[in-house]
Amino acid sequence: AQKSPHRGILEAWLRRLKEAYYDAEDLLDEHEYNVLEGRAKSGKSLLLGEHGSSSTATTIMKPFHAAMSRARNLLPQNRRLISKMNELKAILTEAQQLRDLLGLPHGNTVEWPAAAPTSVPTTTSLPTSKVFGRDRDRDHIVDFLLDKTATAQASSAKYSGLAIIGVGGMGKSTLAQYVYNDKRLEECFDVRMWVCISRKLDVHRHTREIMESAKKGECPRVDNLDTLQCKLRDILQESHKFLLVLDDVWFEKSDTETEWELLLAPLVSKQSGSKVLVTTRRETLPAAVCCEQVVHLKNLDDTEFLALFKHHAFSGAEIKDQLLHTKLEHTTEEIAKRLGQCPLAAKVLGSQLCRKKDIAEWKAALKLGDLSDPFTSLLWSYEKLDPRLQRCFLYCSLFPKGHRYEPNELVHLWVAEGFVASCNLSRRTLEEAGMDYFNDMVSGSFFQLVSKRHYSYYIMHDILHDLAESLSREDCFRLEDDNVTGIPCTVRYLSVRVESMQKHKEIIYKLHHLRTVICIDSLMDNASIIFDQMLWNLKKLRVLSLSFYNSNKLPKSVGELKHLRYLDLTRTSVFELPRSLCALWHLQLLQLNGMVERLPNKVCNLSKLRYLRGYKDQIPNIGKLTSLQQIYVFSVQKTQGYELRQLKDLNELGGSLHVQNLENVIGKDEALASKLYLKSRLKESTLEWSSENGMDAMNILHLDVLEGLRPPPQLSKLTIKGYKSDTYPGWLLERSYFNNLERFELNNCSLLEGLPPDTELLQHCSRLLLLDVPKLKTLPCLPPSLTKLSICGLPLLTFVTKNQLEQHDSRENIMMADHLASKLSLMWEVDLGSSVRSVLSKDYSSLKQLMTLMIDDDISKQLQIIETGLEEGDKVWMKENIIKAWLFCHEQRIRFTYGRAMELQVVLPLGLCKLSLSSCNIVDEALAICLGGLTSLETLELEYNMALTTLPSEEVFQHLTKLYVLILSGCWCLKSLGGLRVASSLSILHCWDCPSLELACGAELMPLNLAISLSIRGCILAADSFINGLPHLKHLSIDVCRSSPSLSIGHLTSLELLDLNGLPDLCFVEGLSSLHLKHLSLVDVANLTAKCISQFRVQESLTVSSSVLLNHMLMAEGFTAPPNLTLLDCKEPSFSFEEPANLSSVKRLDFSLCEMESLPRNLKSLSSLESLHIGRCPNVASLPDLPSSLQRI
Repeated sequence: AQKSPHRGILEAWLRRLKEAYYDAEDLLDEHEYNVLEGRAKSGKSLLLGEHGSSSTATTIMKPFHAAMSRARNLLPQNRRLISKMNELKAILTEAQQLRDLLGLPHGNTVEWPAAAPTSVPTTTSLPTSKVFGRDRDRDHIVDFLLDKTATAQASSAKYSGLAIIGVGGMGKSTLAQYVYNDKRLEECFDVRMWVCISRKLDVHRHTREIMESAKKGECPRVDNLDTLQCKLRDILQESHKFLLVLDDVWFEKSDTETEWELLLAPLVSKQSGSKVLVTTRRETLPAAVCCEQVVHLKNLDDTEFLALFKHHAFSGAEIKDQLLHTKLEHTTEEIAKRLGQCPLAAKVLGSQLCRKKDIAEWKAALKLGDLSDPFTSLLWSYEKLDPRLQRCFLYCSLFPKGHRYEPNELVHLWVAEGFVASCNLSRRTLEEAGMDYFNDMVSGSFFQLVSKRHYSYYIMHDILHDLAESLSREDCFRLEDDNVTGIPCTVRYLSVRVESMQKHKEIIYKLHHLRTVICIDSLMDNASIIFDQMLWNLKKLRVLSLSFYNSNKLPKSVGELKHLRYLDLTRTSVFELPRSLCALWHLQLLQLNGMVERLPNKVCNLSKLRYLRGYKDQIPNIGKLTSLQQIYVFSVQKTQGYELRQLKDLNELGGSLHVQNLENVIGKDEALASKLYLKSRLKESTLEWSSENGMDAMNILHLDVLEGLRPPPQLSKLTIKGYKSDTYPGWLLERSYFNNLERFELNNCSLLEGLPPDTELLQHCSRLLLLDVPKLKTLPCLPPSLTKLSICGLPLLTFVTKNQLEQHDSRENIMMADHLASKLSLMWEVDLGSSVRSVLSKDYSSLKQLMTLMIDDDISKQLQIIETGLEEGDKVWMKENIIKAWLFCHEQRIRFTYGRAMELQVVLPLGLCKLSLSSCNIVDEALAICLGGLTSLETLELEYNMALTTLPSEEVFQHLTKLYVLILSGCWCLKSLGGLRVASSLSILHCWDCPSLELACGAELMPLNLAISLSIRGCILAADSFINGLPHLKHLSIDVCRSSPSLSIGHLTSLELLDLNGLPDLCFVEGLSSLHLKHLSLVDVANLTAKCISQFRVQESLTVSSSVLLNHMLMAEGFTAPPNLTLLDCKEPSFSFEEPANLSSVKRLDFSLCEMESLPRNLKSLSSLESLHIGRCPNVASLPDLPSSLQRI
């Protein structure tokens, strides 16, 4: 047909067929709209389509006589549809004549198989593509980028450039990514940025994208280009060296030279050696790039190219038939010779062939035309796609080159457009089927994964984008040039990426067949009136994604969009929706911006609605929205429309469901009516009683309600919270009720005494959380599959060994009482007892529960003293009484723990990676036994365990080879770190509120390799606590501690951040001047002398609480203020900068929690100040004269 002289006739017929198809689909859609409207008004339930999905696509694709049969039964007012169906039938009957004219063979209609689910993993786990044959190129480029020798050109421009040049599909971007992610560059450049230019340079947009890449996040919307560029310059000036990759640069006209100079003008760093790496197909580059070297990308050698092709062609299942494998190997060699050394063609064609390892299919690829042209092989791969996937692929041309595709967002759009077929038999949702489509295209290399350190996204190669664009010109159009004078009238899908809609409104108004408007970037003009007129003209819209609508109210005319499925108001100012929104009977997705406080009353009638996002409150009568796929929180109320039975028919719910306020449920029957067990798509569920509400017979009522809330057996996570019964419901006693429960949590379940008795119930559990279950006494057998275990607030759960029962002498603890009392008294004085009372409030509930087993008047009196002390606050007279009362109760706890007749141990699963033990009775030897053999342990948290006196020995820690984080908090009796120093992999250590901990020569007791963070709070330090150790430590934080007058930190040679807060005894910090700090905070260190801070330097930020101390620093000879300066918690009534302090380097000034009555009068002298922040300074009533450089307050 492609070569036939009658090709023009065929194309004209196909165009007529497509037009008739679209028209018929719209008319069927209108008919269905009328049906939905009639049912909603009559109050009847909706039973149209699979899972509430549109039946339009299904109807049109069925045998034609079925559609005609339906049309004959329509009401008279729908005769237009009958006429259109007859027209479509007539066009279809011409197919036989065309077949004969073109000489095509007779045959049956091809049945395309449904898009099968693929095994492609989720976004975050997909591996980066393997790179072949580019190691030498990579090393050459890396060597240039690491070269610190600055040429005259580079020194004047502050950077130098290198260009990778090659034809499309050669692997320029792949090589650039290979270089960009090289570890050598990560260590050399502290700021790395990647921006895709793709054809048209937009200085404003690309400046913003460079800034977002530098900051690793979205930057604030700034309309002024000068302001935006100043911000970018400031970010880069704070860096030592930066690397900027400009991918896919197109430089054709000399008149864009000025724009390139403007784009690259902010590229300035502290040191020379910054670099710009460019990929391009063109030999000519803008002079502003300062290109010193060019790498002309050459073809891969034959061996490497064949290896690349085979890598993709033979991926997937192994071919066991050796004869077939040999034949396919030979065929791949033949195909590879004809692919013109194009890596992209090899990747896409290989990925397509690997799906069907059939020799006939592979040999068919050999018969294609000019395989050396990438378009030939890419077009063949496209034609092999399922037709549904073809439509989805072409749709992607709506987005610009270099666009970052987010799979979920794209799938929702495909569903709304009707591209995704329903799956009645498999019971899979449309979104799941759509994700299969996406994964199928990923496996076929139509999308490429780009993995960053903290996020991932997908891109489409430029040549594939060109292919999609060339095949969809009649249907899809990107409006991204303000000089466009016309858009083809056949266009049905439109994306907008211009600064002003005003210039293009008349063109858009004429597109009466338009189904989609997607605004990719925000517009600069007020488009509210334009939008209102657009709605009146474009009645066939199915997708409307806005980023330009800057009115507070959405116009009533939105209710006229009878076909609308997808409405995205995320990036708008809308906070009020019209009642006409409730007439959008086809609406499937409504994405709000978090500003809408109230929905129209009848929104519950939108029975096709699948997703509602960005709305905080609960919808009344939500039970009518039977197509909803997600409700994150359902709050039960006794008010009509908010009862638990609203969940009854919401059987399409998936993901996570949190049902709270279960105290408002009357009984078992109401719980059963919710039919939670029928929600077969749910993966996570939380069942919560939020308050007791003074209900009687709580034990029985809670049991009845939980019995009726039987969850679906396929749950992977279950949380039960606030449950007040001592008995488990029947479904938690069934051995194999859950198929794959991975996480189980009991929270604030005050009457339960143990886990469900049948261990088979939790056999797949990898995470178990037991929080505030005060009556739980034993854990006889834990699931062997556990990797994370959290035990918190279980005071009756005791870990004690027989050996310690025999050896313990309670007099030892009595003798410790005076010592501990003195330590607590010392700590009380630091912050008027705030830290001590904070720990005591955590321990009080444990003591209270434990003492119920030892009924004694003296104990009750002491508990009452503690309770009163916690309520009274910081009264001085309360200190001795509350400490003495706690010591008395603690002594009784120790007597009770060691007074047992038998040992109580917990055997922990050997695969644990994270262990949290908080507010439970565990003694030293029992802890050592618990940790023995946990070779996979990465995180250990020990909090509010008052029976602990020492950590385990070196022998135990030597086996914890993966221990990375250790948190010790609120362990008042802990005296020794034991053998912690041999924990070679430990990188983060927190010691909080452990006043008995001996920290003399403390650094020698800690691992030598401790590198990331050491945080000490509520402890007592010695002068030598940080001598002779911790050479790799980067962050040190010391808060609310007692100390000697002097601390020596000069040995911490790698330190970058130092935070000293609430240290009343500290007068001198020895060795501060020898450190190269990036961040320093000195808050509430009242006795710190100016002498110790006279010679130090800090590069990025300085925070102080004393204006006197700050002025001492600023006036010190040679001191340069860092860019970020903060005055925090300053108690002084007035403050001004002393003259002639050098403040020209300060760009951000922050006043927080200060009591001053006015800001410094000479604030204007900060000539470079750009940002001024004033937070919680209630006495500041006015502002002084401000510097002209200021951009933000």
